[in-house]
Amino acid sequence: KWHGGFFDKGSFTETLAGWAKTVVVGRARLGGIPMGVIATENRTAETIKPADPADLKASEVVIQEAGGVWFPNSAYKTAQAINDFRTEDLPLIIFANWRGFSGGQRDMFDEVLKYGSLIVDAFVKFTQPIFVYIPPHAEIRGGAW
Repeated sequence: KWHGGFFDKGSFTETLAGWAKTVVVGRARLGGIPMGVIATENRTAETIKPADPADLKASEVVIQEAGGVWFPNSAYKTAQAINDFRTEDLPLIIFANWRGFSGGQRDMFDEVLKYGSLIVDAFVKFTQPIFVYIPPHAEIRGGAW
């Protein structure tokens, strides 16, 4: 059974899935108009960091990433999606519910600020309309917007 949603029935297609799971990106139709979509994942996601094959003592590591937070990988994914939508001349809708960028030491070493600045750069180049929807009970704080 289909439940009503924000976009036209069956039109949302997720892209860039499988990595940086604290952000969801894709394409959908709203009233028949194709749009790029960026939304936060509010649940905690797991990221698997593979073992370094050059280090015999290394092992795979599972990292927990809190929902609603941009980490280096999800900031890069967000910027990449914005750039993709720009090259396709799609308007963009953002479901904003972010607590900001991760400020942990590991994420600072992994250049979260660099990848966050790529989001700003992508917005500067974006020429189509951008719509920001703040869902009820959403959080916009920290460096999110």
